Amino acid sequence: MFDRLESRLEITGWLVAETAFRIGAGRSTEVVGTDLPVVRDVLGKPYVPGSSFKGVLRSRVESLLRAIRNDPKLACDPTDRENWCVKDGEIKNKNKELASNPAEHRDRQFTDWLFGETCLVCRTFGSPWLASPVLIRDLPVDGSLWFDQFQVRNGVAIDRDTETASEGKLYDFEVIPSGTRFALRLLVENGKPWQWGMVFWGLKEFENGMAAIGGSKSRGLGTVKLQMQKRKLFSFNGEKGDAKLDKLFDLLDGKGFRDVSDEDVKGWIGEFKEKLRALAKEVET
Repeated sequence: MFDRLESRLEITGWLVAETAFRIGAGRSTEVVGTDLPVVRDVLGKPYVPGSSFKGVLRSRVESLLRAIRNDPKLACDPTDRENWCVKDGEIKNKNKELASNPAEHRDRQFTDWLFGETCLVCRTFGSPWLASPVLIRDLPVDGSLWFDQFQVRNGVAIDRDTETASEGKLYDFEVIPSGTRFALRLLVENGKPWQWGMVFWGLKEFENGMAAIGGSKSRGLGTVKLQMQKRKLFSFNGEKGDAKLDKLFDLLDGKGFRDVSDEDVKGWIGEFKEKLRALAKEVET
């Protein structure tokens, strides 16, 4: 899958906080400071971990797919080993089954089987058996708009009997104010057109302001909106010899990309739809 470069899709934009939000760093051990600070980089600035953004993107795609059909071939449950699309025992059994085959064919046969059994979401966002082609960098805060505007809010535990504030249970927590924005850079290495379509389909939730990130979302925190900036694609188009070498060196110089149009995105989402229809037919038969 990653033994050679075939294509690279790059998406950049701004993730803007529509409401205050927080991605916690655990309980503080500082003598002076808030009880529950947000994550910071080495310079003390807030950032959004790429894993946090990717996790929300994946969960939104999973929930949308399950709205179509609750099928582990579409989206398994990565939090429950019993509901994985490919289970530990199946991996061991397949290895035993292929053990007597010639070594030069065994790896390809196992890989083909694994891809066939893995759900669409795990093929795109990764699993214990497959590396993800989707790479999301940590999202740094926009330094031109950020001036250490941390906010501290108070919280209190509620006594379930009296439904009033519990004595001695007051705490405070840190949030990032609304209007703060973070730079998104998302890459898809060696993805298929239907996978590009899946990624753009999931990102629409962020563009429409329907996705939330971080903790305390039930308190109104965490609503964000994605402002897409650039979409570009590098891929080989049948070049050979020196032409292919030149194009590869263009990539290393940051060149060789083409802009992705709205029609491209529409076509890729269409390929994703066809993938879903093809799976539905397999289930019916």
